Amino acid sequence: MIHRVALVVAALAAAVLVVAPGPVRAPGRTVPAPVVTDAWPGARIVTTPGNLPGGAVFAPLSPDLRAGESGGRLVVDGSVIRTGASRYVLDDAMLVWLEPGTGLFAMADSVAELVTTDIGNVVVLDSQYDLAVHDGLVSWAATGPEGTTEIRTVPLAGGAVQKVVLAGKLALTEWPFATSSEVEQGGPSVLVDVRTSARTVVNGQGYELIDCTPSWCRVEVLRQGGRARLDLMRPDGTERRRLGGSGLRPAVPDVLLLDRFAVLVDDSRGALCLYDVDRGRLADLASSFGTVVARGNAVWWSTGDNTALTWNSIDLGEL
Repeated sequence: MIHRVALVVAALAAAVLVVAPGPVRAPGRTVPAPVVTDAWPGARIVTTPGNLPGGAVFAPLSPDLRAGESGGRLVVDGSVIRTGASRYVLDDAMLVWLEPGTGLFAMADSVAELVTTDIGNVVVLDSQYDLAVHDGLVSWAATGPEGTTEIRTVPLAGGAVQKVVLAGKLALTEWPFATSSEVEQGGPSVLVDVRTSARTVVNGQGYELIDCTPSWCRVEVLRQGGRARLDLMRPDGTERRRLGGSGLRPAVPDVLLLDRFAVLVDDSRGALCLYDVDRGRLADLASSFGTVVARGNAVWWSTGDNTALTWNSIDLGEL
């Protein structure tokens, strides 16, 4: 069974932060967070048309919009590379992707080449970590027998698929780690080193939904009838901090981008927000938005409708 299929982009950049003074909260009144261009004077929001020349909607896959997905077509530099699959998992640097039910592909010189058809029942969480390209290899998670998970790895040049079988229902997070894939179930989570099978239990209560990378965990604290608050903490439980109350929720599956920025929605104000872990500050990206996509160093959000769509993007590596 294919779960939700992710679009993966990996990119890192140095970050310098300039923070404006925070708003003062008046009793009984909600005060908006500063906008991102005030919190980071160097921030640039770039707009790009979201429709192809024929009118079809174009969903971005890479920070420079070089690659995207449109109606089951992989489009690179304006050319259709693949058709027939509804979703893709893409690593921008190598142009490597999974096509559900078909196989793993890599692109060289604008030609798609099949790496392997032995992909199994792929497990993905719409995360940038669902497909890991490392050391000339590519790895992904697949459902194994009797409650196990297979971490499958193959050389990008092709060859036999190697499998590491781990106990539990897992998905890849920042390589070389896997984590609990059942992120909508309350209680403890786990981090597993794929290389050694060493396991670290991340403690949590039954009313907490925990999603982890090796560096940080996002904790959604529940109450009867909904969410109580949103926290961050280290996997060992230290440095726990409250990000916001019941109105704040994750906008994207990944805990952080660049191991620093959380992309959030404040439902109480209808705002798309960015939280900086290093400075403990929240700023608004947009007051109007539709679809939100975040991969590597980039965040995109759509405005308009399918007949006149616009993608707005920010490069977090510039902050």
